Amino acid sequence: MLHATLSGPEGAPVVAFLHAVGISSWMWHDVAAALPDCRSLLVDLPGHGQSRNVPWRSLEDSADQVAAAITAEADGQDIHLVGLSLGSYVGLHLCLRHPDLCRSALLSGIHPGGMPKRGLMKLMSAVMAPLAPMPFVARRTARMMGARADVEGFVKAARQTRASAFRRATNDVVDFTCPSDPAIPQTRLAFVAGGREHPLIREGLSEFRNRFPGSVSAVAPGLGHGWAGEDPQLFADFITAHMAERLADTVQTQ
Repeated sequence: MLHATLSGPEGAPVVAFLHAVGISSWMWHDVAAALPDCRSLLVDLPGHGQSRNVPWRSLEDSADQVAAAITAEADGQDIHLVGLSLGSYVGLHLCLRHPDLCRSALLSGIHPGGMPKRGLMKLMSAVMAPLAPMPFVARRTARMMGARADVEGFVKAARQTRASAFRRATNDVVDFTCPSDPAIPQTRLAFVAGGREHPLIREGLSEFRNRFPGSVSAVAPGLGHGWAGEDPQLFADFITAHMAERLADTVQTQ
């Protein structure tokens, strides 16, 4: 079973957070703190954080394990899913494989497929995997992800990552392709991106919107891939708006 912690006021809607590769659910603490009227379920993905001894197998397997963790911790409650980067790929698989588990899902920093130079990306993943948890690399990653307030906290969380999980998870993201004719989940989907993200992610928002009728897409202007760390309050505002079905009315949409 994946490690998960649930906190917040009894009876409030549950927001389940899925983190990026090479870090842990620690990355969500500031966003969760900006949602005082929600219960936060912080999940460590396989090979990361306090789930580091759980082997990473695939995006699909991770999605099933997250679903089991959500059910164990918050069965019968009103659940909303939030993912960033790796967490979004796992989150989309969860919505497709467990279509009635979450009421809504906000997925940031995900591309629909067709990543260029996949061989080179996998080579870089193999090189970076043993280095990523090292403090000097983790500090650089922390700055890239916007974790300026607590860089050493980021470093401590990153050091828990298994090199094998980093490599395998990254390769799964590189190979990811959204099904051309996916089943339509019951979950209300929002696909979002930072305004300074890679064009593959920003331009993919319209493709996700076309593939999932009824979904919405939005951009956080001027922010990068790790914008949950750059502006936790804005990220929390996006979550609140999507939970209330007001995301398209309150932020810059695509």
